[in-house]
Amino acid sequence: MAHGDFRLLPNYNPHAVERAVGEFWEKRKIFERWKSWRGGPVFAFLEGPPTTNGMPHVGHIRGRTYKDVVIRFHRLLGYDVWVQGGWDMQGMPVEWEVEKKLKLRSKKDIERYGLERFALECNSLVEEYLSYWREWGTRRLGLWLDLENAYETRQPRYLEYAWRVVKKAHEEGLLVEDYRVLWFCPRCETSLSDHEVALGYDEREDPSIYVKFRVEGSRDEYLVIWTTTPWTIVDNEAVAVHPDYVYAKVEVEGGERWWLAEALVPALMAKFGVRSWRVLETRRGSELVGTAYVHPLADEVPERAGRSHRVVAADFVTLDQGTGLVHIAPGHGPEDFELAKKHGLPVTNSVEINGVYNELGGKYAGMHVYDVDKEVIKDLRAKGLLVHEERVRHEYPHCWRCGSKLILRADRQWFIAISRIRERMYSELQRVNVVPTKLRDRFDVFVQNARDWNISRSRVWGTPLPVWRCRKDGRILVVGSLEELKKLAKELPPVDDFRLVHRPWIDQVKISTPDCEEWVREPYVMDVWLDSGIAWIAAVDGERNRELWQRLYPYDFVTEGIDQTRGWFYSLLATSVLYTGKAPYKTVLIQGLILDKHGQKMSKSRGNVIWARDLFEKYGADPVRLYILSKAAPWEDLSFDPDEVKHVVSDLNILWNVVRFADTYMSLDGFTADKYPLSQWVDKALDEDRWLLSELSMLVANFSDYVKNIELHKAANALREFIVETLSHRYVRLLRRRVWSEEQTPDKYAAYAVLHHVLKNVLILASIMVPFVAEYLWQAYVRKYDKEAPESVHLSQYPTPGPVERELVEAFRELFTAFSALAEARNRAGIKLRWPVREAYINGGRYTERYAELLKYLGNVKEVKTGPCPQDYVKAAEGGVEACIPGKLEPDLYYEALARELIRRIQVMRKEAGLDIGDTIRVVVDTSSADVKEAVSRYRDYIARETRAVEVAIGEAKNGRRWDISGEEVNIEVQKA
Repeated sequence: MAHGDFRLLPNYNPHAVERAVGEFWEKRKIFERWKSWRGGPVFAFLEGPPTTNGMPHVGHIRGRTYKDVVIRFHRLLGYDVWVQGGWDMQGMPVEWEVEKKLKLRSKKDIERYGLERFALECNSLVEEYLSYWREWGTRRLGLWLDLENAYETRQPRYLEYAWRVVKKAHEEGLLVEDYRVLWFCPRCETSLSDHEVALGYDEREDPSIYVKFRVEGSRDEYLVIWTTTPWTIVDNEAVAVHPDYVYAKVEVEGGERWWLAEALVPALMAKFGVRSWRVLETRRGSELVGTAYVHPLADEVPERAGRSHRVVAADFVTLDQGTGLVHIAPGHGPEDFELAKKHGLPVTNSVEINGVYNELGGKYAGMHVYDVDKEVIKDLRAKGLLVHEERVRHEYPHCWRCGSKLILRADRQWFIAISRIRERMYSELQRVNVVPTKLRDRFDVFVQNARDWNISRSRVWGTPLPVWRCRKDGRILVVGSLEELKKLAKELPPVDDFRLVHRPWIDQVKISTPDCEEWVREPYVMDVWLDSGIAWIAAVDGERNRELWQRLYPYDFVTEGIDQTRGWFYSLLATSVLYTGKAPYKTVLIQGLILDKHGQKMSKSRGNVIWARDLFEKYGADPVRLYILSKAAPWEDLSFDPDEVKHVVSDLNILWNVVRFADTYMSLDGFTADKYPLSQWVDKALDEDRWLLSELSMLVANFSDYVKNIELHKAANALREFIVETLSHRYVRLLRRRVWSEEQTPDKYAAYAVLHHVLKNVLILASIMVPFVAEYLWQAYVRKYDKEAPESVHLSQYPTPGPVERELVEAFRELFTAFSALAEARNRAGIKLRWPVREAYINGGRYTERYAELLKYLGNVKEVKTGPCPQDYVKAAEGGVEACIPGKLEPDLYYEALARELIRRIQVMRKEAGLDIGDTIRVVVDTSSADVKEAVSRYRDYIARETRAVEVAIGEAKNGRRWDISGEEVNIEVQKA
């Protein structure tokens, strides 16, 4: 497909452009040649694998655009880029979608459906969505990732690296089985790790209650506690006080005596509506320790009535909220759990993994925690123990996948002891370039305070925990690879390797060793973040391809959203430090959130998600990419307004028109890059040509610096400003007077050489941001005039900045400032730019004499003078430069203005008639206006020259078009000569 197959249509059409370019890339195998470049050092990119459990949306497109820009930029610099794609295909996100599809509501439903069928449904689902991701999340976006060699977390060769990491942890003494209080999702019936919990915080409303616990042996003395989780009172074992705080026994109306923190008494009495009260005595918390009390739900939960409940000391008690006395339920709070171990308190957990109370729950057995919440409040009220009830809005963790409210409960699970390696993790993280630096604290603090990683999940579709337990003595065996499993197995199910490494088939493997007759696998899969977190080695099968892996590791660049500081970024760091002692990446870009145009977070439940397919079908990929890149810094939240994308389409249309302008006149005048090379013609260039070259040099240098610093918004806006302002509104406007001339002057060809050089380099820069339109214009224009140009813009090298004439740049910036002030003065005077004015004064400029002739042309002024404005002139100022003009047109200039108005209409009619720039015409002007006739008479030659007319006549226009020109009716007929 040569450049002749790419036509410069009248206007930019994103869909036509992207369709033609896609076919060109495929036919010429441009991507394959691009990624196989081996001329420079390696730039290794590690893909944060999107989960193929749904359709790609604009949030995905934002991050994937940043990835593509950084990758393409480094390829332009001559790097050997590593661009392997990747897909996250396991875990709760996939299971959740399958459950919705099959209308399954619980894990028991899954078991009834059948684990084999369910696992196969999960696999089918990711296959189905993979096709959408390949098309709309990658190919149609123009994202050049190697999908043919993409890693998949579901494949045996990949997931066994999770086994290797767990085995390494076991060998290092970091794999721990322990009974701890953890967050659980009762809907998904599984535990979550701390970094998973951090992903799901959301504001919600919960009950806030103050409850009386009666002191044992007393009828009217109580300890008053506060809680937002009434359901945990069922498993209450103690009340904690701070040993150093002062507590008051307060007598209230009715004679009851309540123990509260003394400092909080006045505020709490007001909250409770107690109008009359007095402090009977005060004690330090240490003096209250040992006080026994009656469990408030002893009647409802008889098992609790038979045990002693007492006050204990705890330093974590504060006076920030509550009463200063804290209800302790060791089975439902990490601090409570640790306090119980310290004081030898029972750890009671009457709540099962599905959030339903077991037989230890007494009256509440068989009820769900959310229902028990209401029932406990009802029972406490009936017993006269509810002091006060209200509602509180607060941040509370929810399941990051299904959105259910999480619960804390004690259970036995498997952990990697991150607490023992977190110092090394933090040390390694300090060697990483985190962008932006203002967000690295968030990452640092999370790592510094990292807890042990709960890796076991009570689910189906995931990487099986490779731990087997000897049935006889409880010893454990950790398997590190599929090969090792096959060697140990006494009996394997008759399935392929893919099924063998998944549930339920792996549970059918029989292992027997000389020292243990039967080993049974622990019935868990692993945290899905561990799956994606081993991509740094598993993606390339690093142990079997060590040379390749060592060439890539640590990776140069990774990027995902801000939530991944506690997700993928964290899991990559943890597994890599555990396995190799090193951080797996050099630079991390933390992206901001994508919001809707009202600043609301996008979500399916709100119905404000914008899907990639809808965006591309409406606007095309390039406009969406450039909008995302220029709207906000990568790390800032971006409010995406689809209506604003049309402004980017307008800017790309300006680029398109500049190229069409160049093509039109270069074609007419026989320009080619080899015949008129810039190096041999630059000495014939005028000031404006040399100014444009200086501006280009600054753009090339600044653009490179911006992208290297990942200030992609600055790079995108610098490019847009250069195209729209510098190139189109300024240079092309100046150039028109030269290219319209029939005279073959040396400076005209110098201008062509300059413009060609600038456009070629602008397209190379633009190729990383708008790869489709840059390619199309490269084929339609650059290769038409430059036979030595690379076959694709994406096979080019980044341009080298040339010299910059600083004083010339300053002079031209002042010129356009003066022009802007002049335009504003015209606007205030009500005189259009097409209407000439006799003179203009410029005051405050340093370079007025240097650019006076250019300003006369730009401003349509007969004479430019320097100095203060005359008293009666209309003036305007901008950037320290003042411009002024006479307030009214002079009679002789009025006719010239009318001539210019005629020229404008004739040019419109030429365009609508589809005439080429070289076509000549005949013009008939039909009007009763004496002024218009006089204008034609005076400026006939001028009108003919500007419109390429061989004849301009006054007469009858039988097939003309009616126009209103300054209140005069004019009928104009245009015919091809």
